[in-house]
Amino acid sequence: MKIAAISVKSELKSITNSAHVYPATFADTGHNLVGLNKADGSFKAVEIDSVGSFANRMESELKNAISDILPDITTTISGRTLSVMELPHRIYDAILRDSTLDATPWRKSEVGNKILTSNPQNATALYTYAPLTLLLGGWDSHGGDAGNGVKITRSVACEIWGYDGVISKHCTQRIDPLDITSNAQKHLMVDGVLTLAPDQKAKEGKKPSELGHGDVPSKADKGVFVDRIELSGAISLTRLNRYQFPDDNGDTSPERNAAAVNVLTEIAKLGISLVLDNLDLRSGCELYSENRQFDIIYANGNRESIDVCSSTEHLKTAISLAEEHGLKFNDKPLQLMAGKALADLVARGGDL
Repeated sequence: MKIAAISVKSELKSITNSAHVYPATFADTGHNLVGLNKADGSFKAVEIDSVGSFANRMESELKNAISDILPDITTTISGRTLSVMELPHRIYDAILRDSTLDATPWRKSEVGNKILTSNPQNATALYTYAPLTLLLGGWDSHGGDAGNGVKITRSVACEIWGYDGVISKHCTQRIDPLDITSNAQKHLMVDGVLTLAPDQKAKEGKKPSELGHGDVPSKADKGVFVDRIELSGAISLTRLNRYQFPDDNGDTSPERNAAAVNVLTEIAKLGISLVLDNLDLRSGCELYSENRQFDIIYANGNRESIDVCSSTEHLKTAISLAEEHGLKFNDKPLQLMAGKALADLVARGGDL
């Protein structure tokens, strides 16, 4: 029976054994809450870590753990070298677009063109130079024709949610050792120096508490109490099996394609396992996995439990088998340099 996916589920706990955690915070939204009751602050679910954030964590963990195995593409800008595994849009990022390979614009170079024109019918170049894009997805939206740019749909999606909780208040109080009162005269900051506001500028002056002096109370919605935290996700074999990996002559075989998919699957399993080993998500949200369940899901709905760990043994075996079919990772990082316009832009705009 054909395998549709490998699912993963893990119950997570805070290392402090507290039900109080700090979920992800989004601009203009705050915490992403589902089923919020504004009257009492209770909710059904809160997003602890998004699919995109978890994908970034996988890239970071894999880069740190198996940089000697995975291929890499780097670009150097103002003395700083960035890996494709650090760029927001991976192989399709504008930073790479505006870099050069051996003085040739990246998109016009032979290798760059092969990679950027890869698609599900011919994904060999992506496998060779940037396999994580095949797992985590990407869109060539910066290529000049976003509507027709290549889109690689993610095959791995994991997220972390907290359930059945209530919003907590973050209350702080600065106790002033100088006993400066709230009705003290107003002041201004002039060139970074505290200055008494003259009478004619009294309206522009600020209370001591607004300038960091005096007793300063603070209260805001921050953090949540939750009954449970769960990670759930899957590696889609249905999606990975759509990719074809022809050789230079355009020839391929079911065995060659299966060997490539097996390598990608092992990378995904390893990446998820590594993140589960290092769930220091943010201040106030350092977690550990109380249990882990990986299941093969067959097309007919049957399930089979499998063991997944952070060992590279299975991955190395899969890579060796793929090499027997002529599929090999690029063994040296492709080293790009920022183009003149990008380098000038960074120089004028400060650090990246």
